[in-house]
Amino acid sequence: MFPGTFEEYVASVVAQWQSKGDPRLAQLGSGLEDMGLTWKVKAQPVDDTQVELRVGRLVHRRRGGAHDLVSIADVGVGLSQSLPVLVALVAAEPGQVVYLEQPEIHLHPRAERRLAHVLADAASRGVVVVAETHSALLLREVQTIVATGKLSPDKVKLHWFQRQDDGRTVVTPADLDANGAYGNWPEDFDEVELDAEKAYLDAVERNEASK
Repeated sequence: MFPGTFEEYVASVVAQWQSKGDPRLAQLGSGLEDMGLTWKVKAQPVDDTQVELRVGRLVHRRRGGAHDLVSIADVGVGLSQSLPVLVALVAAEPGQVVYLEQPEIHLHPRAERRLAHVLADAASRGVVVVAETHSALLLREVQTIVATGKLSPDKVKLHWFQRQDDGRTVVTPADLDANGAYGNWPEDFDEVELDAEKAYLDAVERNEASK
């Protein structure tokens, strides 16, 4: 059990896995590599009380640099923010609850999609994952995972939070079916992205018509 925010435990958890040869460390590395973030995480003692996390500068081991590790403080925000998420999910035991607040922030769209698989793997092991997200891409990938039979639909529950004109927030639950369908999405969830795409296509059409 890890009370409070998990970030403060990450270095000690990785150091413990490393000292015990725990296979979860390799699982962590595989998850990070699959997301295109790094291939290795290592705990490096700074002194008797402090541990620094170092990560592979390159994404894949096979592209060289087996010892090319840098401080996590010197890498992109996407990796430094995603590492606690993955460590928490890998460390969690069945029945434990992991709360995640917008885990997709600062991630490349490809990494967002792969993150959905990490969440699904944890849910399949019996971990209760509660995630707040604004990512339609992440939700679409969860739908695909369910539709392909890799995650049971009863492992997923969606709650739409919609603010009303009077300031009240209405919460609408939704279940998935075997095809990964949620039913009706909120009208404005994909609206901004769809409007942006339509505006671009309209602009291109006008440009072509004026030639």
